[in-house]
Amino acid sequence: MFGQQPGDLYRLRAQSSAPDTNLHNIAPPISDRDNNGSSAIEGEPNSTAATTTAVPSPNDSSAPEIDGTWGERDVGGPVTHRTAMDDYETMRRELTNLSVTQSKTSVKSGSRMGRLRTQTMRSKKSQASVSGERRPSSESTEAADLEAGDAEAMAEKEEDFELGGFIKEGHFEKRTDEGHSAKKVGVVFKDLTVKGTGSTTSFAKTLPDAILGTFGPDLYRLVSGFIPALKFRSSEETRTLINDFTGVVRNGEMMLVLGRPGSGCTTFLKAVANKRGGYAAVTGDVHYGGMSASEQHRHYRGEVNYNPEDDQHLPALNVWQTLKFSLMNKTRKRHRSEINIIIDALLKMFGMSHTKKTLVGNEYVRGISGGERKRTSIAETLATKSTVVCWDNSTRGLDASTALDYANSLRIMTDVSDRTTLVTLYQAGEGIYELMDKVLVIDQGRMMYQGPANEAKQYFVDLGFHCPDRQTTADFLTSVTDPAQRTLREGYELSAPKTPAEFEQAFRKSNAYKHVLSDVADYEEYLRTTEGEDTRQFKQSVREQKSKGVSKKSSFTVSLWRQILACTTREFWLVWGDKPTLYTKFFIIVSNGLIVGSLFYDQADTTQGAFTRGGTIFFSILFLGWLQLSELMKAVSGRVVIARHKDYAFYRPGAVVLSRVLADFPLLLVQVVVFGTIMYFITNLDVDAAKFFIYLLFVYSTTINITALYRMFAALSPTIDDAVRFSGLGFNLLIIYTGYVIAKPQLLQQKIWFGWLYYINPIAYSFEGVVTNEFAGRVMECAPSQLVPQGPGIERQYQGCAFSGAQLGSNIVTGERYLGSTFDYSRTNLWRNFGVIVAFTVLYILITFIGAELFQFVGSGGGAMVFKKGGKKNGASKTAVADAEKGGESGDSRASSGQLSDEKAGQSVPQTAATDEIFTWTDVAYSVPYEGSHLKLLNDVNGYAKPGVMIALMGASGAGKTTLLNTLSQRQTVGIVAGEMLVDGRPLGREFQRITGFVEQQDLHDQTSTIREAIEFSALLRQERHVPRQEKMAYVEEIIDLLELGEIQDALISSLGVEQRKRVTIGVELAAKPSLLFLDEPTSGLDSQSAYSVVRFLRKLAHAGHGLIVTIHQPSSILVQQFDMILALNPGGNTFYFGPVGDNGAAVNDYFSKRGVVCPPQKNIAEFILETAIKGGKRADGKKLNWDVEWRDSDENKALLAEIDRLKSSRSKLPAKESTQYEYASPIWLQTTTLTKRMFIQHWRDPSYYYGKLFVAFVIGIFNGFTYYSLGSAVADLQNRMFTSFLIIIFPPTVVNAVLPKFYGNLALWMARERPSRIYNWFAFCTASVVTEIPISIVSSVIYWLTWYYPTGLARDSSSAGYVFFMTMLFFLFTASWGQWICAFAPSFTVISNVLPFFFVMFSLFNGVVTPYEQLNVFWKYWMYWLNPSTYWIGGVMAATLPTVQVECAQQEAAYFNPPPGQTCVQYAGSFVQEAARGYLTNPDDTSSCGYCPYRTGEEYMATLNVVPGDKWKYLGVFFAFVISNYALVYFFIWTVRVKGWSFG
Repeated sequence: MFGQQPGDLYRLRAQSSAPDTNLHNIAPPISDRDNNGSSAIEGEPNSTAATTTAVPSPNDSSAPEIDGTWGERDVGGPVTHRTAMDDYETMRRELTNLSVTQSKTSVKSGSRMGRLRTQTMRSKKSQASVSGERRPSSESTEAADLEAGDAEAMAEKEEDFELGGFIKEGHFEKRTDEGHSAKKVGVVFKDLTVKGTGSTTSFAKTLPDAILGTFGPDLYRLVSGFIPALKFRSSEETRTLINDFTGVVRNGEMMLVLGRPGSGCTTFLKAVANKRGGYAAVTGDVHYGGMSASEQHRHYRGEVNYNPEDDQHLPALNVWQTLKFSLMNKTRKRHRSEINIIIDALLKMFGMSHTKKTLVGNEYVRGISGGERKRTSIAETLATKSTVVCWDNSTRGLDASTALDYANSLRIMTDVSDRTTLVTLYQAGEGIYELMDKVLVIDQGRMMYQGPANEAKQYFVDLGFHCPDRQTTADFLTSVTDPAQRTLREGYELSAPKTPAEFEQAFRKSNAYKHVLSDVADYEEYLRTTEGEDTRQFKQSVREQKSKGVSKKSSFTVSLWRQILACTTREFWLVWGDKPTLYTKFFIIVSNGLIVGSLFYDQADTTQGAFTRGGTIFFSILFLGWLQLSELMKAVSGRVVIARHKDYAFYRPGAVVLSRVLADFPLLLVQVVVFGTIMYFITNLDVDAAKFFIYLLFVYSTTINITALYRMFAALSPTIDDAVRFSGLGFNLLIIYTGYVIAKPQLLQQKIWFGWLYYINPIAYSFEGVVTNEFAGRVMECAPSQLVPQGPGIERQYQGCAFSGAQLGSNIVTGERYLGSTFDYSRTNLWRNFGVIVAFTVLYILITFIGAELFQFVGSGGGAMVFKKGGKKNGASKTAVADAEKGGESGDSRASSGQLSDEKAGQSVPQTAATDEIFTWTDVAYSVPYEGSHLKLLNDVNGYAKPGVMIALMGASGAGKTTLLNTLSQRQTVGIVAGEMLVDGRPLGREFQRITGFVEQQDLHDQTSTIREAIEFSALLRQERHVPRQEKMAYVEEIIDLLELGEIQDALISSLGVEQRKRVTIGVELAAKPSLLFLDEPTSGLDSQSAYSVVRFLRKLAHAGHGLIVTIHQPSSILVQQFDMILALNPGGNTFYFGPVGDNGAAVNDYFSKRGVVCPPQKNIAEFILETAIKGGKRADGKKLNWDVEWRDSDENKALLAEIDRLKSSRSKLPAKESTQYEYASPIWLQTTTLTKRMFIQHWRDPSYYYGKLFVAFVIGIFNGFTYYSLGSAVADLQNRMFTSFLIIIFPPTVVNAVLPKFYGNLALWMARERPSRIYNWFAFCTASVVTEIPISIVSSVIYWLTWYYPTGLARDSSSAGYVFFMTMLFFLFTASWGQWICAFAPSFTVISNVLPFFFVMFSLFNGVVTPYEQLNVFWKYWMYWLNPSTYWIGGVMAATLPTVQVECAQQEAAYFNPPPGQTCVQYAGSFVQEAARGYLTNPDDTSSCGYCPYRTGEEYMATLNVVPGDKWKYLGVFFAFVISNYALVYFFIWTVRVKGWSFG
């Protein structure tokens, strides 16, 4: 866009064969004015065929300015040629000043290129003139001359500035000596055919499919995805998406691509933009100014871009950061000082300066409006400095005026930068259409027309089609593709083409197609005659834009190192922008450091503290890594943005990987220092500076290692569910095989099944390093309790120490001997261990880098509609064409977009609940907290809704339309609502939300439900309880038939296209038989024909007695006529019109014409209202009109208030209806059972959740069972029997993290749509959520128990085995319900992810295993130990499995001592053994080297853990109570937090 000389711009347009249309949507010049200054001819159509355009001279103060803003009145700037060029010149002036100071060559080059005046007069030829296809009329030439004169005036003002040097140095783009853009390439596509994979329909994958596919098809697909050579080259079923397209779009031209959803528009744009991933085959030739597609992809990827329909950004960045980041990756180092000036200019040009520091946001994070987000996407694409840009339905969600300004901005971009622009737009107004040079019409992948935009309408008229009055050209061209909408001229009924193939054949025989071929040939001839001069200049310009260190063959502008630095900066922005998460994380770190530190507080320096020191170190190296699990969501959620930025050639995906590592260094360092310092000194580790810093180093490197491991799993996982499952599983296995739970010698010598995992476990090396560091040089006195024997007459020299590593006759144990005998560790391996950790970290990062580069896992389409198994599948669609990206059904033309036919839209509507109630609202105001005060979003809005009346709620972006709709429908949950809302003059009843329907803009549904199931669910639960079920089902049939959803009624909602999903949303609300229906932008994202079908259907609903209030963004003239009244808002929620539409908008025009503003006869009345409100107007005396004040003081407003008073007075006198008022229509039992059924179906059809639980249970069961396979009876085996039971605590982190997103998703759906609609209450939601978890928890527990219990060799008697099975089942139930109540009380997902480690730490550590009960700190010993559910589970299982075990000490496990001379072992120590009532002498009759085994039975070992056999059933009861309390907490927190609005943090 930047760098184009304005004089050249308009001179190029003057010299080109421009179409005879109003290219820039600038109003005709007004030559005659009356004495009052008003237009004498305002609104009169031009008598000539072409519209004259004019741009007044800057010096002509009397010239009118026709401005339009981006949807905000008095905010930002107008987006017109005049103002855009002024902003552009201001920006260039500032950049020139920078350039002069930066470059020594600027002045020197000025003599040749610096004079704008010389350049503007020199331009004698342009590429646009090469085609020779169009000749300018006298009117258009005159207009162009005016524009050129305006540009020359601007050039004269800039004559004193030395701009040539700045331009030549390559800011934004290189310029030729003549001042033209050096980066200009046209796009030629010849015989372009695109094929998609598979049919357009498939069946839903269920839980059995997922299980059976684990070691079959799914495994094969997974492996072959990584190793493409394994893929079978079988002939897959393919379908043609684009069929044999040929054409050209030159630089400086805009092509509009028209077609209904599913026709192939998106596929065509992606093919032109060289985005070929996901397609089975792309054949034909696409070249860019002579460059092949392969060359463009390899070396110039960022120069051809596709801008998707959805605006995907990182929501935690603000607008300034988003644009800054884009420019950092597209600006050479020497020009970086220009970035801020460019950003300010972009924001000003798009009227967004006020949003500079506002978060971009998304549907979940509050930020800028949808229209502003769209403009941010445009500005970001501008920053790419690309040459060819394809925009996919970029006006979605914009009001008509904003959409026109957006199209204007594209026109400016194309002209100023000589770009090549292709656009698909739905519901394009005439003003937008007139901006286009060419148009391409597609239906079912076939080209129906391509050529000049001003000739397209006549082409189809000549084919025999009739264009109704007031229908826009774009709507007419789209309607021709729809058999239900097109109208044939008389006499053409037989000859006119009917099918897409016939249209294609007719076009190929026409002169229009010959002109296309001629245009292609002319352009290719131009390339040959100029010997590819444009392409050479393009390549040279691209090379000059790159940093010095970047290869000429690279697509990127800056080096990999600068990409990494830019991404690192963005990472810090993201962290700092999400302060709640940052603060919560540090709070958790500090609090857990203090809590766990207190658990190991002031450990003894004797042998008694050795085991707990190991626990301290083990937890130290694991905790921060555990906390980093939240990185998974960040790594997976940003994939769409990263993939788009890769296409834009901002950076390599691997740069993001490395930038996150760089960002980790300081962030994790702070966390490690804080946590490590607390832990180190509270737990009384060795106070030695060297040891302390080595401790911090290992904890730091291990945390980075675990974080890298998580990111590696994320890079290789298609979904977040897979990433969580594998990360949790991998982390748990690392914990098991660290060498702490099972000592290293046992792992390597006895645990042959999986012991080898020790060698590939980085945590094991870290644990060895830190433990040997701590115990190096430590000499431990034997703790008195471990001295044997003890008692009267025992002499110290005849005592031994019952501690690993103790020597015969010695009462001290060195740290080295303890570690050597117990763990086979050595301090000499310290730095080797550190090196291994670093090596593993580098390996993980390398794999992550490669994975990020090779795998994107971003859906590229496929278009398959998914049906439930056994459902009705549309057979016609198997071989039909569909647009791969839209997911639209194809088949016949009408089924493709699923539009309502005339017959259906026109037939009678099913009888609804008869009502004549009138809804009124007076002085409605709404404000929200904002920066310590309140921001008013609605300001005293008045109105009414009657049965049979359809009201259009209109206004610019940000005016408060949706806010008013939510307020009227009683759906606001925050802020202050004021005013009076009545039904029949009476306050709203508790049933109001139930008897009204609300069609959400977002189309929120349970994605796994079918269309029929969703409508049935609504009918069953929302129609009155006295209505029989059969009658409800019959009504559902009528709704499905009316909406023409019958053929796809068994399709899953997740696979539907935009328009189909919108009809489902309407159907779901209609199924409730509402008396009043609110609809929020029901036509947004639909093509004009679908929008018309929907609105016409709404008109029929009004005729049936419904009252409707509808927000609508881009209504055509035909659409507006379907409404009875218009309620128009200005920003701030101020009404500026509420009244009838009138015939062709007569009533609206009458109101505004009284105030001096007249709507031209051919003007769309909706666009007129929006533009009038935005631009204001002037009175006869020249004073500016304030439309808000005008309405407030108008007679029409007074009449409205009088009518409202009359309605309230008359309706309130009517007797109130006698009926029982229910907040929910259906009884609680029906709500619960129906919702429970739906949730079971949800889990069945979305098997990843249930499957993940089964998978984890099986894998952990196998690893646990065979790691502790066939346990013996030695002391170590006693400990292993305890640890194999204890290892069940590794389930909660994995299972709870899986429960949370599923529960949270269902909760969000209930809170956002189903609770406000009063479909079912909180009790039904809780019950269904709880019940659906029970079966899978039981099955998982069975799998785990079978794979774990019997292989380990625990007690085989039925009593013990049955007890452990029941406890295992309870544990799985406990874990699922635990995750649910945590999710129920936490205010956000961020808080949940950071709070979870706190719960897990408390659950895992305070149960007497890691720190024995007797050694617990007094503070925790008497309450936390007893409040911990895991205390009772582990205690109960040990009480069931250990008492009967007879211990046989291994030789190294006994404590050895020598008796006094002349005594045997039993004579000397027998009384001690008898009094201790624990252990036995291994050689009682020997006279030396007496061995004492500390335990005789498992019961004696249990006693050291504060467990006795009698605890068995008592602990089962307590743990069962914990399970019940978990379920109770789910109900409690849902009711208090979600219903009552309490806050617990």
